[in-house]
Amino acid sequence: HAETYLPTLAQQSAGSSTALAMLRADAHNNAQARVAQYLSKRGKELGSRVLSALSVRVSDDPFRKVKKMIKDLIVRLMEEANEEAEHKGWCDTELSTNEQTRKEKTAAVEMLHAEIDELEASIAKLTEDIEELTKAVAALDAAMAEATKL
Repeated sequence: HAETYLPTLAQQSAGSSTALAMLRADAHNNAQARVAQYLSKRGKELGSRVLSALSVRVSDDPFRKVKKMIKDLIVRLMEEANEEAEHKGWCDTELSTNEQTRKEKTAAVEMLHAEIDELEASIAKLTEDIEELTKAVAALDAAMAEATKL
């Protein structure tokens, strides 16, 4: 049997445990099929229903259901991993967009605070100017009133 399996095994990656597991599974399936065929043949020759039933039972893979469940689980896990990767990408995009928006809004707030400070200083200066001008107008009115009295 070495001629049959070694070329396939050599093509597999070196040290691959899956290749050895597949080799054992193939050998087991081959032996299982040969035993089932032998039991079926002997069952027909001898007319034995027990041997025929046993051959059918031996030909069934007892791990078929488990193998299918494992394959389905692997597929589901891979799908979940893909969905999680897509969701992570979406989250990363949203986070970077939110960070950029936050930076823009913070800059706008800082600019508005600076503008408020400038306007408050301007209001204070203009209020001071108004007070000075009001005093000057009052002084001029008083001077004018005195000049007209004379």
